[in-house]
Amino acid sequence: MKKLVVELCMGSSCFARGNSQTLAALESYLQESGTADCVDLIGHLCMGDCSKGPNIRIADTTYQGLSADEVVQLVVHELKEREGMQ
Repeated sequence: MKKLVVELCMGSSCFARGNSQTLAALESYLQESGTADCVDLIGHLCMGDCSKGPNIRIADTTYQGLSADEVVQLVVHELKEREGMQ
């Protein structure tokens, strides 16, 4: 299965608005679920649109203003969808 690409803005605005918690939650989930090999976590210095952050991109879809829990649920959903495609 092709790895799921999850991109997080790590710029100061998005990091302060919640992407620090999102990164920790994602790393924890991926390790606990054994799915770390299925996901590429990529950090960016800025993804633009800082005022709407925290910004995150999952499989080429950009999301803004989500909580860490919402992001983890999106990743879980995307991984299940990909698993069903095999």
